[in-house]
Amino acid sequence: MSNSNQLIDPLLLLTIRLGRIVTGRMYDKLNKEDQHLMGPHMGVLSDLYQKDGVRQQDLAISSFKDKATITRSLKLLEREALVLRIADPIDKRTKRIYITPKGRKVYQTILPLGQEVMAEAKAGITDSELEACTTVLQKMYNNLSK
Repeated sequence: MSNSNQLIDPLLLLTIRLGRIVTGRMYDKLNKEDQHLMGPHMGVLSDLYQKDGVRQQDLAISSFKDKATITRSLKLLEREALVLRIADPIDKRTKRIYITPKGRKVYQTILPLGQEVMAEAKAGITDSELEACTTVLQKMYNNLSK
């Protein structure tokens, strides 16, 4: 679907715009819940909820964020008592990041909000269309994350 007269691929614009709309809806829902987390914070909590005790640099890699952004996010999350940074017992220079019970509770609060936003976004789309879309987006993601 390439047209040399177009300046920007429509798929690029759609993915950027969809990301912004989803993020905006999530912020609106979080603000109603009195949760003032931003995208990087939610991503860190999600990663830790799935796999606790990872290294700080692994969080940066998995979220495609630079180390400074992850450090800022962790400082805020630590200040809110949502995560703990603990020196690695083997390599004291490395910090392991753990989600706290409060962090788990907050994540469990925001998870349904994300599901609500995605249900709204998926309205009127068949399961087969969603499956095809997911397959294509996963392949594109894999191509770029090599």
